[in-house]
Amino acid sequence: LKHDRNADTGPAFRVTRTGGVSVSAGQVVQFGANADRYPTLAGTAHRAVTLDGGSQAVANPAGGMPPAISSVPGLGGALSQLGGLVGGSLPLSQDLPGQYAAFQSAPLDGALQLTGAPSVKVTVDTGGSAPAVLFAKLYDVAPDGSSVLPHQLVTPLRVAASGTVDVQLPAVDYDFAAGHRLRLVLAATDLGYSSPAQPATYRVSLPADDPLTLPTDLALRDAATPLPAWVWLLPVVAAAIAAALVLTGVGARRRRRGHAPAVDPEFAKLPLVVEGLSKRYHGSTDRYAVKDLSFRVERGQVLGLLGPNGAGKTTTMRMLMGLIRPDAGRVHVFGQSIAAGAPVLSRVGAFVEGAGFLPHLSGRANLDLYWRATGRPAEDAHVAEALEIADLGEALERPVRTYSQGMRQRLAIAQAMLGLPELLILDEPTNGLDPQQIREMRAVITRYAAGGRTVIVSSHLLSEVEQTCTHLVVMTQGRLLAAGPVAEITGNDDELLVGTGAMGADALDAVVAKVAALDGVASVAPATEEPGLLVQLDGLAVPELLAELLRLDVPVERVGPHRRLEDAFLTLTGDRA
Repeated sequence: LKHDRNADTGPAFRVTRTGGVSVSAGQVVQFGANADRYPTLAGTAHRAVTLDGGSQAVANPAGGMPPAISSVPGLGGALSQLGGLVGGSLPLSQDLPGQYAAFQSAPLDGALQLTGAPSVKVTVDTGGSAPAVLFAKLYDVAPDGSSVLPHQLVTPLRVAASGTVDVQLPAVDYDFAAGHRLRLVLAATDLGYSSPAQPATYRVSLPADDPLTLPTDLALRDAATPLPAWVWLLPVVAAAIAAALVLTGVGARRRRRGHAPAVDPEFAKLPLVVEGLSKRYHGSTDRYAVKDLSFRVERGQVLGLLGPNGAGKTTTMRMLMGLIRPDAGRVHVFGQSIAAGAPVLSRVGAFVEGAGFLPHLSGRANLDLYWRATGRPAEDAHVAEALEIADLGEALERPVRTYSQGMRQRLAIAQAMLGLPELLILDEPTNGLDPQQIREMRAVITRYAAGGRTVIVSSHLLSEVEQTCTHLVVMTQGRLLAAGPVAEITGNDDELLVGTGAMGADALDAVVAKVAALDGVASVAPATEEPGLLVQLDGLAVPELLAELLRLDVPVERVGPHRRLEDAFLTLTGDRA
């Protein structure tokens, strides 16, 4: 090729520069800067930069330890390649206090492209410890004070005797941005080099009229890089997507305005009607979380949704609120079919799986933010009424982080009550509460339903459900087992538990025989839960039974119905031993 003048060997001089990381390829972008001739290390032009610093002492520690760090031996090349991600340098260098002298420039009034080897005159007083070993390097200092060493390069120099020496710094191609400073550092140690073992102190300064000289090459220009297609294509695509979203939203609003939700007159007065509701597990064709569930709730009822874990209670509640879509069946709230965003949901309040309160705000501020987020008028919130029912008192003005678990639960229910919804859905409202707090929660729910509103409660505490709810829906494995009033489901009011206190086996057998002989008593058996008798009546009234028991000298301590909700629940779900 030496004598082939037609061969294309490229430009006479070329340097490779980095331009960040490509968002499409995930790689460092590199481009070339070309010139018609080699500019040499001295460059084709020069820029003089004045450095300030005065005379400074530099100490060489005994054994040269610990050393300053310019680069890590064996990793210099890798760090230089990694430095391409941040403009050709990394903030990895570290100079130790007392072991270096630093001289810094004023902020640059414009960008400076260094191409070549900078030079500077340095005056060194060895203090009689000859020779002096120093390491010169040029830093790029940002306005925030952070500094980087271009390509982790350093120049070692040995000064045989006190005097002024010419120092040529490492040759680099580096862009100093406008507003940045240049810092010349002369250190006594460096991790990549050996230093004198004897401790010594030098004095280093710069001659007054000798600035730092930086070579440049004005003819060295970056090759033009065509813009990638996405630069002009992306705005066009974004505009098209935005227009489509706007048009779709307008069309959807028009459809909603033009087609108001149909109201089924048969169910218009009922707070909730569930018909044939089914929901399969994701990816399954025959496994159901809820299957063929049907029930209805009247105004003023407190409905308890009961079932063992995995019965489908929470899934049912989510479908009632339109959070998930059923695979089959319908849910009607006040005659309107439920779907995500249905207008009738404004008449529903819910507390499901905890409420996220901001702990640093007061309870009142949390309620205010929640209601404002709904976009509904402030006068529709009925905050005073909801707070009166929740009965939070002075705690409403305290930060939520100071609340007990019971107060948090009541605040969550107060949030669900905002707007006084006609249908209130509560999932495990007594979860984590102590007996006193459970009693207070029961009173809150009862007061809310007293005004003719409807409450649906999911709970595992059967005794609380029995005391709070008027009606029950019992589920297992996603199916309905029973639905109706609490008294109807517990049933069998003729079976009584007569508590007698502890007595011997012979005495108990004698009492059983006496009571079994009474007219109107179908059967008598010893109670297993506690000392006493299980009496099945057959026409005999409870007051008459009590009179007969006293006549027979039976030590009666209490009389009450034997069958409770717990018994009915365990019988229905098949869990009774």
